[in-house]
Amino acid sequence: MTEGRRYRRGWAGAVLIGAALVAGEAPARGGDQIARFASRTDLVVLSAIAMDRHGRPVTDLRRNEFYVREDGRPQAIQHFSEGRESPARVLLLVDASGSMVTTPKSSSPIMAARQLLYALDPADEIALAGFDYHYFGVVAFTTDHAKILRGFSEVAPFGTTALHDALGHAASDLATHGEGRRAVVVMTDGVDTASQETAEAVIARSRALDVPIYAISVVSPIDDPDSGQFTGKARPAAATLGSRVLARYAEMSGGAAFVVSDFAGLKQATDTIVGELKHQYRLGYDPPPGPNGFRRVEVTTTRKGVSVKTRSGYVPQS
Repeated sequence: MTEGRRYRRGWAGAVLIGAALVAGEAPARGGDQIARFASRTDLVVLSAIAMDRHGRPVTDLRRNEFYVREDGRPQAIQHFSEGRESPARVLLLVDASGSMVTTPKSSSPIMAARQLLYALDPADEIALAGFDYHYFGVVAFTTDHAKILRGFSEVAPFGTTALHDALGHAASDLATHGEGRRAVVVMTDGVDTASQETAEAVIARSRALDVPIYAISVVSPIDDPDSGQFTGKARPAAATLGSRVLARYAEMSGGAAFVVSDFAGLKQATDTIVGELKHQYRLGYDPPPGPNGFRRVEVTTTRKGVSVKTRSGYVPQS
């Protein structure tokens, strides 16, 4: 491991966390609606994606077509945003551990990043971070998408894998960078070998911060039943468990999980992620009084044939 990489671990995490707090930096863009969301720290804010029966985003829903329930009880929607009112913010989190050293795995993250950057709007802000046994920032949030691609030269496979720790850091970094449409997109083989935190603790944090997690699990074609090179053998137990953990992250946070082994799978995954991010509704309501334990949240719509996904719940601020 180079001296430069050790230095970057100590430097870039602070840049990502502090990017929105630098003196004189402009507040989150996107108009009065987003500003009102940000000014209400007691408001429960839900990022929500509406989809038709074919999994396509539904983009024309209005406030009165949504219903929010907390622990089964209806809640009045106080604030509503259709999402397009502000640029999206995406934190790309790349597995830089030794398990990604094989050629298909090591080349997949930059291919996925190219697809994402091509599909995102020029005004969307992107950051790049990596992880092995530590989480490290590479490029702070920027609209210079070419800078993100150049940053991949600093992400080389090395060391063990602290996936849960890295996702926890990434969710916190993204949450400090303002309100509006946002997501963490993690590209990994899904096998954690070195985290101090548990998956459940990080899932709880991402739900509390309202940060959707999208996971692209990179596997070898011989382990992918949808690939023409599948050998018919069962995937290693660790890899199977890793994919399941990533799917749980996605489900609980309101994101999505994908298992890919080739370019076509990567493109389908990135197209889905960008499509959902571009049509991310934001719903806000006042939390009802009650105990400080976990509260389950459900969002539905009166539009027939349309389902809505969001984070599974939250724990009230004490």
